[in-house]
Amino acid sequence: MVSQSCSTLLLLVLMQGSVSAQAPGSEEFFEQKIRPVLVQHCYSCHSAEAKEKKKLKGGLYLDVAEGLLTGGDTGAAIVKGKAAESLLIKALKYDGVEMPPSGKLPDTVIADFTAWIDAGAIDPRKGDQPVKPVRVIDLVEGRKFWSFQPLQAAVPPEVKNTAWARTPLDRFLSAKQEERGLGPNAPVSREKLIRRAYFDLIGLPPTPEQVDAFLKDETPQAFEKVVDSLLDSQHYGERWARHWLDVVRFAESGGYEFDGFRPGAYHYRDWVIKSFNADLPYNEFIRMNLAGDKLQPGYVGAAASGFLVAGPYPGQITAKTVERIRYDQLDDMLMTVGGSMLGLTLGCVRCHDHKYDPLPQQDYYALAATLAQTSHGPITLDPDPAATQAAIEQHARDHEVQLAAWRDFAAKELPARFTKWQQESLPKIDVDPRWQILDALTVTTEDTWLNTAEDGLVVFAGPRRKDGDKYIVTAQTWQQKLTALRLDALTYKSLPSKGPGLSGNGSFALGDFKVIAKPLDPQSKEAHITLKLRPVLAAFEEMSQPLKNAVDDNPGTFWRANADGGKDNAGVFEIEGGLPGFAGGTSLTFELKLADAGLGRFRIAITKEPGTPTWAGEIGTQHLGEIKAILAANNNTLPEALRDPTVRWFSKFDDVAQKVRLAVDTHARAKPRPPQVEVYTTVAGGQDVFLLRRGEVDNKAGKATPGVLQVLSRTGEPPAATAAATPQPAPVDPRVSLANWMTDVDHGAGPLLARIIVNRLWQHHFGEGLVSTPNDFGAQGDRPSHPELLDWLAGELIKGGWKLKPIHRLMMQSAAYQQANVVTPENTKLDPANRLLWHFNPQRMEAEIIRDSLLAVGGSLDRSMYGPSILDNIPRRSVYLRVKRSELIPFMTVFDAPEPTQSIGERIGTTVPTQALTMLNSPFVRQQAEKLAARIKPAADKPLAEAIDNGYRIAFGRMPIESERQRMLAFVEAQKTLLGAAPNAVDLALTEFCHVLLCLNEFVYVD
Repeated sequence: MVSQSCSTLLLLVLMQGSVSAQAPGSEEFFEQKIRPVLVQHCYSCHSAEAKEKKKLKGGLYLDVAEGLLTGGDTGAAIVKGKAAESLLIKALKYDGVEMPPSGKLPDTVIADFTAWIDAGAIDPRKGDQPVKPVRVIDLVEGRKFWSFQPLQAAVPPEVKNTAWARTPLDRFLSAKQEERGLGPNAPVSREKLIRRAYFDLIGLPPTPEQVDAFLKDETPQAFEKVVDSLLDSQHYGERWARHWLDVVRFAESGGYEFDGFRPGAYHYRDWVIKSFNADLPYNEFIRMNLAGDKLQPGYVGAAASGFLVAGPYPGQITAKTVERIRYDQLDDMLMTVGGSMLGLTLGCVRCHDHKYDPLPQQDYYALAATLAQTSHGPITLDPDPAATQAAIEQHARDHEVQLAAWRDFAAKELPARFTKWQQESLPKIDVDPRWQILDALTVTTEDTWLNTAEDGLVVFAGPRRKDGDKYIVTAQTWQQKLTALRLDALTYKSLPSKGPGLSGNGSFALGDFKVIAKPLDPQSKEAHITLKLRPVLAAFEEMSQPLKNAVDDNPGTFWRANADGGKDNAGVFEIEGGLPGFAGGTSLTFELKLADAGLGRFRIAITKEPGTPTWAGEIGTQHLGEIKAILAANNNTLPEALRDPTVRWFSKFDDVAQKVRLAVDTHARAKPRPPQVEVYTTVAGGQDVFLLRRGEVDNKAGKATPGVLQVLSRTGEPPAATAAATPQPAPVDPRVSLANWMTDVDHGAGPLLARIIVNRLWQHHFGEGLVSTPNDFGAQGDRPSHPELLDWLAGELIKGGWKLKPIHRLMMQSAAYQQANVVTPENTKLDPANRLLWHFNPQRMEAEIIRDSLLAVGGSLDRSMYGPSILDNIPRRSVYLRVKRSELIPFMTVFDAPEPTQSIGERIGTTVPTQALTMLNSPFVRQQAEKLAARIKPAADKPLAEAIDNGYRIAFGRMPIESERQRMLAFVEAQKTLLGAAPNAVDLALTEFCHVLLCLNEFVYVD
């Protein structure tokens, strides 16, 4: 039907008053309010007439009642009685879908449609909607697709050209070539071969010395030794980690508008490099990617699990968007798992069954449910717990030596020295401080680090990682009848605003202050005592956060004084009923729970003065008080059993005792602490996952339960029960189950996983994979050029314990890899795309390798490994460059480095003028040309031709042919002539020559 005329629309407007009384549930309401809008705005794209004109959109018919109920490709257009759940209303409101596309209809029209649907959507129109073929996924049939089948037992075929084949894989290639009448190339020159190997395995050019050594080695094993040495190189992991980081969309920021940086994300990159260098079996590598934090809790597992959370994530989330963003994050994880490990486009299944592959929507949400409780964020961990523990144990052994010296002094020298002091000096000491500062013997925290210091000080050693902490300080006393405590919070220049607290304004928030007293004598059966404290005085307190809040047993209150920033603060607490003390000495444990910012520098003092405590009186250490208490309790003598502790108290008055005590205390304070690093990884969190109709968060169809892809599961048994590589406690974590299934060759995705990775190795060695769509092994992807060879390689990988390095060796030892790149018209006509690999495919280096090569030939490359990312002005390898999604490095993007928003199985390769212009005009390239010129500058008694030769050897790994040498000599001489009498004319001319070398195709291509 055609659009109504203007007169019809005018008539409808004029009739508005006469139909307003019609109920939304009546046929009249439909005829007056609904049908005309459908006719005018919808039939042109959603009707039988539209289908005849080949303009039907989305398979949706709105010209018959049944069409609204059946819907189109995305499901039913309306749900009777539920306008809020109807896709038609969302489309009219432009909520995710915008219909009609010509412009949003008036709110009054949308209100009419809403009322009509809520009233039951009465629709008198008759007629049958054209029957749409319904696709039903047949899993049995689907499993017959080539990539979903178990590995086939392929056998290298017999071939005519037996002399050419160096390895079994050559026979697979030769058989295909012979079928098409193709002949392979002869071997490539040895100079090109070693350059090819170096760039393939470590991404760096061979030095002239390495080339010479290879050329001089005439043994049959010469190239094999080169390959082995490169696989053993630490740079191998850097080279092949870069390939993997593309596949897993690795970056160090969240993307979107804020693109917040993730300082701890680099640990995943480092873990990948180390894993490749160690030749971690690929199945274990995958398990760690999926569930490292569960399989190996600690730093290594957390670093590995960074795979899951390396994707983009918004920096600003509201209550309205949190659930939608969570499903987007799950989709990012699943698309990456699908592309990197399974070669499947799982993202297509979020809204509906896959259109081409046997992947029902329920499988997508089953996989999503395995990740339901997986969130993301930074955690702080010790990167090497074993080394830390070894250091702690060594410190304990060394400390025992210090304690032995303490005990030796106490037994042999202390008695005489103490007796002499007691008789000659003690009577002359008449100052008895009212407040005695306790010696802090130990201090522990939940979050940060504190140190003890002289005169009872406890000081912040950092770092502060979170708000709120718990400090526990221990001290000892032999004094009795304690009446009050004093907590001094002290300022210091290195604290925020000079402290005494750790907040930005120097304040602290003490939420709870408890003191527990117990006997020092381990044989004593006297009960521990929790002191009842009454707040008496505070130097500073806020009216709403007074001192009393610290002892009210209410975790929601605290003592704080913003006004104390930059000023010493203190609080005095009376011990209700006093503390009589224990006969054999008292151990005091102080618990300070911080509600927010902690204390940066503090000490604790005691007093025995009766009455209400005040600030009055001297303040000193507890040493004199302890000696007097010990003597008073033991008839003015020092018992043998108390000599050891008395060394501490006596050290205040005796130089030798002080030296012994300082040695012990100083060594104790130097106890090794775990080096804590921030790792961006998976953390507990998330929420239940529901199957979403059409992928809409507001259209849930029941809670999803963890599961896997049915088409790749060939047994009814749970995958974890058959695939677990190590014993696991029951129940198995869903991500561990997923990891088990992913690597299970007999019952899970193992065969496909093996095919995917050997294809990636082939792709990077030969320029194109046996399957040319490395991230899509489904129906829309390309079929393998050599299916038997692909399965044979996958089988070899599994038989070899999933080790990747033997597969590298196998490929690189082949005649196919070592052949030249000579293109003949005859072969080109038979196989123009070289899918049968009758010649080697030259490859342009990736952006990172071009940069690394420039640094290498310039002699600038810093080969240090691992650690936080770098800016592009740092001459380290490019795998360590900072990857911030909103600040991509121009040099990298010019040479096709991808934007890390999704899994990239194969980089695009462009040839555009900006690449040549970059090499010509980049200050970085010019700088490396200057450095190369300095390397090759000949001595005064050496000919200029020697410099030309050295430039070619460093840049290309070969000597120039005579015509090249003569041309470049002429070029250098011409440059010198242009420069005239300039004192550095030779240097500048050589720089121009080196710059020309770096701009040649040969520098950025591997042949």
